[in-house]
Amino acid sequence: MNLKSFLPKRKVLSIDLGSYETKVVEGKDTKKGINVYNYFSIPTPKDAYINGEILDKELLTYTLSQEFKKRKVKTKNVHLTINSSSIITREVIIPKVEEEEIESILKFQIEEYIPMNSEDYIIQFKTIGPIYEENIEKLNILLIAIPKKIVESHFQLIKDLDLNPQVLDYQSNSIAKLINYNSYVNGTYPIENLTFAAIDIGYDSSKIAIIKNDTIMVSRIVDLGTKHMDQNILNFFEYNLEVLEEKKLEIRNINHIDDEHDDYNRLVKLVRNSIENLNDKIEIIFRYYLTRDIDNKIDMILLYGGGTGIKGISNFFTNYFNIPSLTIQSFDNIKFNGEIHKYINSIGAIIRNTEV
Repeated sequence: MNLKSFLPKRKVLSIDLGSYETKVVEGKDTKKGINVYNYFSIPTPKDAYINGEILDKELLTYTLSQEFKKRKVKTKNVHLTINSSSIITREVIIPKVEEEEIESILKFQIEEYIPMNSEDYIIQFKTIGPIYEENIEKLNILLIAIPKKIVESHFQLIKDLDLNPQVLDYQSNSIAKLINYNSYVNGTYPIENLTFAAIDIGYDSSKIAIIKNDTIMVSRIVDLGTKHMDQNILNFFEYNLEVLEEKKLEIRNINHIDDEHDDYNRLVKLVRNSIENLNDKIEIIFRYYLTRDIDNKIDMILLYGGGTGIKGISNFFTNYFNIPSLTIQSFDNIKFNGEIHKYINSIGAIIRNTEV
């Protein structure tokens, strides 16, 4: 959603707040693509930000302001991308009407779609496309309802940092915009006319968006992320957090397990089991989408987020779902020299033409 309108394209500070880590990108949307001039990540203070809710605004404000000062960040205009299990997404069917009439119909019927008091939410929507019921053409709409308290708290956080809040974006919308913005992923794989399952493996949770023709068809959150993987490992090994990260980096390929019953192979099995648990839940979302229409399909899985640094994870997904899977390494219209899979949400939020 735009917090200000009709602003010229200029360098922006795009922030992706997470419970474990906050990613920041300074960039600009130009005629030749998105240029990223600066990027960095900040450990989010423990218990200050969980599931899209700011629980310790003073600590979070102090941490971000100190980091911005240290890095001499001068850009004032902020695009923010968020996600939370409190954000409600619904695919709803309404009569076929003109685009300008959709909002009034949704307002009239909103109580049917939002189980709580609708006045506590900011409602946005995206048109998925036409659908036929008993040979009658209707419209399929993706409804997105964000709690007002989440919007207001994030707006105030940016103001307290003495920055200018311009755009509040929804993380699934960030990847959808990037797919629309580019022609190739990882240099050689064309994007046009494909349906993607974009999976953001985060710390507390993982986000799944099915995107067809640049449109979000399904958006869901699964309550499994790298935190759950780490806990499974720590239940078996007496590692501290530093050693745990080192051990995960030592994994050569999660698709290969030797017959030896040593600590390395036990670790790989624990990681594989954790990812299989996640994939079991993702499969339910896939099945929901694929069974809604006989023509529905998923052509490719795009993996991103902090949990995709595990070696061999894309092949693991390919083998599990029998769908080609890639960890995002590049887009043809994005100039970025870092680990792009970690900064997808921040980079996508720079694009202003199709915000939620």
